[in-house]
Amino acid sequence: MSEYSQQDKTLALVGIYQCAQMVYELATTGRTDDLSYATSINTLFVENPQQTIDVYGGDIQNLQMGVNTLLSQMSTDQAVQNRNIEITRYVLNLMVLAKKIKDDGEALNRIFNTLETAKAQTEQFGEFHENVIATMARAYAENISPMSPRIMVNGQHGHLQNNRVANKIRTLLLAGIRSALLWYQVGGSRWGLLWARKKYLQSAQAMHRPDNSDDDSYFKKH
Repeated sequence: MSEYSQQDKTLALVGIYQCAQMVYELATTGRTDDLSYATSINTLFVENPQQTIDVYGGDIQNLQMGVNTLLSQMSTDQAVQNRNIEITRYVLNLMVLAKKIKDDGEALNRIFNTLETAKAQTEQFGEFHENVIATMARAYAENISPMSPRIMVNGQHGHLQNNRVANKIRTLLLAGIRSALLWYQVGGSRWGLLWARKKYLQSAQAMHRPDNSDDDSYFKKH
């Protein structure tokens, strides 16, 4: 995996954290950030990207929620540490499930076929229409929900019982697995994450855009 950099691994990990954060927000408030949501859902339709950042629309600004979440979850600085155990649990479970799905060719094919159906629906209904999201949610429910560990999402009963919100959550969990698969592909590992925490934090800090600028100098230099 020498062709992949720390930047590639951090981008994919940020993608997982972004999905986990949005799952938490939807489950507890019924809402989440539109740009982050669109970015993560669109990863399910990206094929043969030239660079890792292309999976996320080619712009680090699209991943700022994930960057901020990773920094707060992984920081060892007590002054800024703001860990959420639910988000950590979602991230770890997504990693485990991605590892399992990677070795299940039949399940992967079924997921790909369902995503093709969803992609065709976007032409009829438009992006992010509830019918499209429902189809992608079905790909998760039928192929990944039966696997162990089953991700139990905690939140407000009213939001979790809302079909539209529940479908968004399932689709984001599927997108989280897509980012976890990418993370493994570019050389990420759970043991490596344990030993290279500082490298991930430094890389994520370099991706942080506190002023919402369009500065992409980090990617121009690396």
